Amino acid sequence: MTDPRLKAELLSWFNQRMDLSSTQIDIVDGFVFMLKKVKTQSNLRTLGSKEFHPRFWRAHHRAFGYRIRTKRDVAAAKQMHEFYLRIAFHEEFLTLNQNQMNLTVKGQMYLTLSKEEQLEQILTHIWS
Repeated sequence: MTDPRLKAELLSWFNQRMDLSSTQIDIVDGFVFMLKKVKTQSNLRTLGSKEFHPRFWRAHHRAFGYRIRTKRDVAAAKQMHEFYLRIAFHEEFLTLNQNQMNLTVKGQMYLTLSKEEQLEQILTHIWS
């Protein structure tokens, strides 16, 4: 995701799905959901290198009410998956051992941060 247009498209996609009247921040809540799912279902199966099985992402989309129907939505969702995984591996929140994804101690510590601190850490990756 080095192309700034991709980042803008992903942010636009998130923005369209945010309910400003709620406390939900999709970019943070989706990332936290991913980490918590890895924590509760330790040793999640992956496809190839650093990619969750598509069933994982379908559950993620259902949990957040994402209706992935158009090519644009599919592209944005794929960017979101890559973005989340890039952050998780860069920050060492997840490890990959023999096609099994595991949450690290750093990942568990991230889950204890406030939502604002979590958002701040994610935002640093958007513009880098």
